[in-house]
Amino acid sequence: MALADTRFLEQLIGREALETLIQTCGGLSVAIPKRLPLSGPLVDLPQPAQEALVRYVGGTELYIPKCDGARREAVRACIRAEYDAGASVKALARRYGYTERHIYNILGRLPEPDLNGTLF
Repeated sequence: MALADTRFLEQLIGREALETLIQTCGGLSVAIPKRLPLSGPLVDLPQPAQEALVRYVGGTELYIPKCDGARREAVRACIRAEYDAGASVKALARRYGYTERHIYNILGRLPEPDLNGTLF
């Protein structure tokens, strides 16, 4: 079993097919047959991606990483970009299902004080 290099796979099958592969098989070892047709979760891949997998890595077993860290960082980059473009912390928290405090942590900022509230 070999750990799949995601950069190699992206060049081989394309970004969209790689994302599909990670979503369906992330964290699992997948046997790539030597011939088409593919079975199981691999049938969700576009035909050109299936053909490329069989041609270049057919007959091997690949471990497909979950890529949680990369996904998490991509979401954080989106949050930062949207905030810089004018989105509010409250709107970002609602959109991404995070707390406002977590959005502030991602932004690397302290929460803004509530000047309209009372002390008690």
